[in-house]
Amino acid sequence: MSGKWFTKRWALALTALASLLVVVAVACGGGEATTTAPQATKAPAAPRAAATAKPAAAAATSVPAAPTATAVAKAVAIATAAPAAAAASGPQGKVTWAIRVVEGIYGMPFIGPYRGSAGGSLGIYEYMFWYDKGDAMAPMMAESWSIDPAGTKVTMKIRKGIAWQSPIDAPGLVLGDFDADDFEWWMNTSNATTNPESTHGDAGDFAAIFLKTTKLDAYTVEIGLVAPLYFGLPLSEFGLLGAASGPRSKKAFDKMGLKWSSDREIGTGPYVMGKCIPNERCAVEALTKHWRQIGNVATIDTVQVPETTTRVAMMKSGAADLAELDFKTVPDLIKDPTSGIRYLETMPGGYVGQSLIYSGNLWQEFHARTGAALNPWAAPPYEKDYPWIGNPWGDASTGKCTVSATCKSVPYTDTNNPAGMDDMEQARLVRLALGTAMNRDEINKVILGNLGTPIYSEYMGPEYPGWDPKRWTGEWSYNSRTATKAGAVGVGVLWELKFDIAAADALLDKAGYPKKADGTRFDMSIQAYPAEAGEVSLTVADALGSMLGKVGVKVDQLREDYGGVISPRMRLRTQWMPVIKNGDVHSNVWPVDLPYPPVDSSISRPGWGIGFETNPLAEWHFAINSEKDKAKRTAMHMATADYMIYQQLYNGLFQVPKGVAATKRIASWQGPQMHYSNVSANPEFLVLSK
Repeated sequence: MSGKWFTKRWALALTALASLLVVVAVACGGGEATTTAPQATKAPAAPRAAATAKPAAAAATSVPAAPTATAVAKAVAIATAAPAAAAASGPQGKVTWAIRVVEGIYGMPFIGPYRGSAGGSLGIYEYMFWYDKGDAMAPMMAESWSIDPAGTKVTMKIRKGIAWQSPIDAPGLVLGDFDADDFEWWMNTSNATTNPESTHGDAGDFAAIFLKTTKLDAYTVEIGLVAPLYFGLPLSEFGLLGAASGPRSKKAFDKMGLKWSSDREIGTGPYVMGKCIPNERCAVEALTKHWRQIGNVATIDTVQVPETTTRVAMMKSGAADLAELDFKTVPDLIKDPTSGIRYLETMPGGYVGQSLIYSGNLWQEFHARTGAALNPWAAPPYEKDYPWIGNPWGDASTGKCTVSATCKSVPYTDTNNPAGMDDMEQARLVRLALGTAMNRDEINKVILGNLGTPIYSEYMGPEYPGWDPKRWTGEWSYNSRTATKAGAVGVGVLWELKFDIAAADALLDKAGYPKKADGTRFDMSIQAYPAEAGEVSLTVADALGSMLGKVGVKVDQLREDYGGVISPRMRLRTQWMPVIKNGDVHSNVWPVDLPYPPVDSSISRPGWGIGFETNPLAEWHFAINSEKDKAKRTAMHMATADYMIYQQLYNGLFQVPKGVAATKRIASWQGPQMHYSNVSANPEFLVLSK
């Protein structure tokens, strides 16, 4: 990296964001953990040893009013209930991490809800590959992998001697080593192709790449490929090709059953689950022996503290060492010399972004992998004419299908399009107008304290590889992989979409939505929740409602549970309201020669999707996967960004650096780069100050 980069990164190192439980270990069902709580003592028991393991290898706003003494006392009592020191040798000490929500344990992620599991980012799981020295496919649990010349299958060898770690409440349980039996079972139960009932968060990502997994011998597996793929697999901790999930234990499942396995986190990592009470606290304990890396910290205890002000108070008092904070409180907090709090980037260079996503734009008639008819015109998003959803299936005056042999009629007759303008262009102009009305610089200045950056699409923005603010997209048909007009200056949409109220008004007028007597044009419901960037998303949603109101769009902000309500609608492609969150691009570290995510098309069906589907995204995904030439992959990647910025299916909003608020007790935490996590999932690299 350049010196200029490091100068900017250090300037940003005073920012704060922590979203502990992101999509590193997505969810599944299960009840409360049944682990036995350790006794509260002044000194802890020594960290556990592995059952069978080889020796380890080497905009500014005011801070909210202080919380009540009762709230602080309760949080501190919880935080200090567990052991506080370490054994004389090996991993040392305890770190307390105050977070907004302590999730339940979802040990079998193919049968439950799409949400984070309590221990998913706490060093319990490992991955087949990880990011090392610039390589997102550096071997970890895998020893090697190879693709046959025709690109029809991958053969992968598993590293020997990696032990499944027994949980704290079953210290005598021996589960053996991770092998081909475990991998074959895990992949075939998780993959939506081999198990259509899988609700694993990566089910669709696996299905986009893999067919059936077959064991060849005790440590070798073979996986069929949907299409040729030569440069990577969705089996990396980095999140390559959309997936970031560690294997689960078939041995534990067979020996102890579904309920037992679902209620526990069984992995091969350097930490094991300790006491865990959902919605209260969850701890992990370090092993004293591990095949790869021993953790430096003996106990990491996450404590649920819903109020930001209480989390801040805990850090100031020393009751918490790390904290998830509402980003809008950070600029003032880190300027306070008495706070003792700084921002710790656990994966320097990584940002997490947030956009307004226009789910409901279902433009694919047939499934990209299977060819099955999807009948999108019959989906709930087309039950009425939403201004931001384009309908390519019907004639503006008759409501008759004109572009499909299988579509006989559309749900509504579209009568409000201007003369000569179809519904696809009308809806695109609406989305572009709303994106033009968003004052991203104000969001960054007023809410984020100039500590983040604007983005203009989930697919591209500052700090992304390939970013060019002066690039024009060209003009694109919704269904074409080729621009109808070349991307010359002034043609299409400028990548750096400028805030311009007058231009936004003109676009909405052109789209056929003039202002009415009361100054409004149409109503829009937007869904917001504490998404990947944390609670600041709700503040941005409030600001966005005000901004769009200035161009006559009356915004109603609807807050629903993401895991229980919004995510299932996205998975089923029934979501029609725009949502403030991110999709599977998630952050700026998406490599410039990789295909964009399969979840933005029908490829991931029946797994989770972002809620819109387009043919070009599906076609480009497979085309880039099968291309051996990096330069050609890069060109297709950039063209995909052009298409998406032109179509504005994501109105990019902002991005903030990945990391966590820390006290001086924390010396460093330099984890490997991860695409989907906001905080490193490798706490074995967390170091305490001496």
